[in-house]
Amino acid sequence: MPLYEYHCSDCDTRFDALVRNLAVADEVSCRHCSGDNVQRLVSSFGTVGGYDDQMTAEQARTGGCCGGACGCGH
Repeated sequence: MPLYEYHCSDCDTRFDALVRNLAVADEVSCRHCSGDNVQRLVSSFGTVGGYDDQMTAEQARTGGCCGGACGCGH
């Protein structure tokens, strides 16, 4: 179930909502003031790990695991 971020123009509040169906994602009411003047926002997402945690510079240069640099045979 996707988690969407919204902004309510009535009370100037940002909030998140779990939405079961994308078809109703734009029909959400504000959970703070119950207003209907809300807009779904474009949200960023987080990842775990980073470049240094994931692969060496040689693996990144040659395509990582799928490029054969890790020696796994793929």
